[in-house]
Amino acid sequence: MNAFLTYLWIQLKMDVRDRAILLHFYLVPLLFFFVMGAVFSSINPLMGATLAASMTIFSVTMGAVMGLPAPIVRMRESGTLRAFEVNGIPGLAVLSVQAVSAFIHLFLVSAVIYTTSPLLFHSEIPQSPGLYFAVLAVFLAASIGIGLLIGVVARNQSFATMLSMVIFLPSLLLSGIMFPASMLPTSFMWLGRIFPATYALQSFLGLAYQTTTNMDATLSLGIVAGMGLLVFALAIRWFGSVRRGERS
Repeated sequence: MNAFLTYLWIQLKMDVRDRAILLHFYLVPLLFFFVMGAVFSSINPLMGATLAASMTIFSVTMGAVMGLPAPIVRMRESGTLRAFEVNGIPGLAVLSVQAVSAFIHLFLVSAVIYTTSPLLFHSEIPQSPGLYFAVLAVFLAASIGIGLLIGVVARNQSFATMLSMVIFLPSLLLSGIMFPASMLPTSFMWLGRIFPATYALQSFLGLAYQTTTNMDATLSLGIVAGMGLLVFALAIRWFGSVRRGERS
């Protein structure tokens, strides 16, 4: 455990010096939050009321799906993972540190959004803050699982970027965080239900804000958790097969 915590601390310090990490995990999400917060609060007060949830979903999805895969692919391409294993550090431990590091970064930026939304844009404070952060933790885990899966599946960084965009853009456009999902054609509404962001929004609205939702909020949270478990299992399985293939 001490070795894990030491490696995690080193990774966090490395992240602070990584411009790509700062861009995907902090700068772009917070800039988007400040700009869109002003837009939503002035144009659509109903969406502005739950601004923290919408912008948190955007920030978490961007950081986990766009920011997390690239370092994993770089470590595979550069042989860093192989060097870790030669020195007795299992590849799964490296992935675990990447996942925990991403969780910490994304939780911090989510906390900033949660704290500043009522102050800057007069958004509502969730009626149940405990459930808000419970939904956030589950959604963080599911999104990070997707990022890990992209990182271990992608053969190179270009392919990882393509896969990330395939997940990120529909999550942004079809989940309901930009405009109500009811405005979408039926086919796009069903397509949006492939992505955890759709269910996360329903969970935030129904459980934390206790507003009317299109789907059962508790069931939606269970679906997000199930998706998280599935993508983590797939990432671990795929990673094991890839490492065995590289050794043979």
